[in-house]
Amino acid sequence: MTKTKKQKYVAKPEDYVSTKEAVIYGAADIFGGGQAAFLSVILLAFFTNIIGIEAAVASTIITVSKLWDAISDTGMGLISDNTRWSKLGRRRPYMIIGGILIPFGLAFLFAPIQGLGANSKIVWMVFAYIVYCTISTISQVPFMSMASDISMDYRERNKANTWKLIFDIISGGLLYLIPSLIWGQVSAGNMSYLQFYFVIVFGFGLFFGIPLIVAGFMVKERAPFDCSNKVKLKLKDYFAGLKVKSYQHHIVMYVSAFLTMDIVSALAIYYTDYIGDHSGLVTGTPAVIMQIGDLTINMGSMWVIMPMMVFAAIGIVIAFVLKAKFSKQVAFRTLLPLYIIGAILLACYDPRWGKPYLVPIFSGIMGLGFAGAQSMPWLIFPDTVDVAELKLGYRPTANMSGVMTFCRKAATAFGVGMVGWVLTGAGYIPSKISETTGKEIFFAQPDSVYIAIRVFLAVTVTVLITIGFIAAVRYKVTDKKLERIRYFVDKRNEVGVEGFTAEEKAEYDKLIKELC
Repeated sequence: MTKTKKQKYVAKPEDYVSTKEAVIYGAADIFGGGQAAFLSVILLAFFTNIIGIEAAVASTIITVSKLWDAISDTGMGLISDNTRWSKLGRRRPYMIIGGILIPFGLAFLFAPIQGLGANSKIVWMVFAYIVYCTISTISQVPFMSMASDISMDYRERNKANTWKLIFDIISGGLLYLIPSLIWGQVSAGNMSYLQFYFVIVFGFGLFFGIPLIVAGFMVKERAPFDCSNKVKLKLKDYFAGLKVKSYQHHIVMYVSAFLTMDIVSALAIYYTDYIGDHSGLVTGTPAVIMQIGDLTINMGSMWVIMPMMVFAAIGIVIAFVLKAKFSKQVAFRTLLPLYIIGAILLACYDPRWGKPYLVPIFSGIMGLGFAGAQSMPWLIFPDTVDVAELKLGYRPTANMSGVMTFCRKAATAFGVGMVGWVLTGAGYIPSKISETTGKEIFFAQPDSVYIAIRVFLAVTVTVLITIGFIAAVRYKVTDKKLERIRYFVDKRNEVGVEGFTAEEKAEYDKLIKELC
């Protein structure tokens, strides 16, 4: 890295990432950022209300499948690291293959199997979701590894990963809102299941897959690797990154934040149906209906999710100001208390107050609080790979990416599973689609269901966000320290630690002690 006369940094040619390439790489995260939102909004409700599977059983299906998804990440990381058969490198072939397979995975997962017997439905859905999760893993572990491998210069990485974040936020927002809108049309009988199925397969499938395929051909992998050396699977080596203190804190930050969002998203349909009174069971009429021309839209879960996403977008601007002025971890944690406040207010809301506008206000507070936690983790990830290289002497990028997604998916498996288990334990009575009108029929719930939804929302958010906040306080990596890490790693590779001056050796040891 050199400086111009204006003190502006100019990347080395081998590290430079053009804006075009950064945008293409970022766009490939439409799937990574959108699919989790898409599935968390509708999958559990799809299992219970359309396929007709009991909530606890549906949650168990999701849990089993996500556990396989988490475990397979570790294997995919090893496969990607050892790939030598393609001129496209270690990551890009799998981005292309995964992108091609995504529509087929969605076609299998959302197949019209309502006419099957109860046990056949369960077997089908377990197998279908495992296949879908495997397809996701094929593309996502290598793609996430590219967050670090796209450049060895942290500023160039930040540029590419900022575009990744932009598309992640856009796709996440759209994929929380659009499925909610579509689900509302299915519930109201305005969209047949066949129409819903084609939208899922050809609409979302191509929307997810095409950017990954394009990025697979257009994005470069710049991190060096030894073509003659293949990594053998050793469990202790695979989790070597977990020896790095900064990486531990980063995983806790990432998992706590996104597990919270997964749980809130899974609860959103049930919350709006019975607490926000989308079903009209409490006050006699649905809480909020919008009329756009001849189209009547019962807002449903959009009444929670839409303001959350809008205010999250506003909060991300604040988070980037905090990142520029202070650090990524400060940007991550500063607004988090608002998330807790918004969740508690939502949990306390009573539709009998006759003030449904309070729901989007409280949801907006949550969205503002989530902004930093949503935007920072994957910007932080390449930094933790640099820290790991300082301690371990090599860059276990795919391993760390795989372990990171493993932890998130394993946590999500149990977290989203808890939603169904808690609802079933509380006595939840699933709605169903009328065979004559095509509309969703809701049933009055026992008081225990209302209490369970409120308590689960407030307690889960409070506990998980507090854990993430503490981890962010303990995470100490800054841009200044990253510059010194790069200096010490490069010099150590050239002359060894014995080539350091006394002052450099002292600083080197201090960095390892503080960050590793």
